[in-house]
Amino acid sequence: MSKSAKSICLEETRALASSEMREVVEPKACTVAEKIEEFVLKLGYSNAQALSVIVQLLTRGKVRVDFRDYSQRLQLVSQTDIMPRAEAVALFDAYLAEIENRDDSSAMEFTQKIMIQAPRRPAG
Repeated sequence: MSKSAKSICLEETRALASSEMREVVEPKACTVAEKIEEFVLKLGYSNAQALSVIVQLLTRGKVRVDFRDYSQRLQLVSQTDIMPRAEAVALFDAYLAEIENRDDSSAMEFTQKIMIQAPRRPAG
């Protein structure tokens, strides 16, 4: 595996959900490593859900994740970072092993609803 979670750059776009309208926040740059840490903390170390988001992102190039108060659209900055599923799982597992010994339990947040959507396929 030649790529690491810290070396793969993403663009994150958040849309805040309010009862009346969705407010889009300016896109920001981040890494796959930052997203793995965020999802593992939000999901209470439930690796299956975090893994499915990261694998979708690394194999398709983009993913949208809906939380109760906002949604995130994540997209690889470089399409050359797209990889086969086995490599994406190995990258996730390798980074998870790096952060496994941290004690971030006080920073955990719990989410009531998470929806993972595959990107729409172009017609044709």
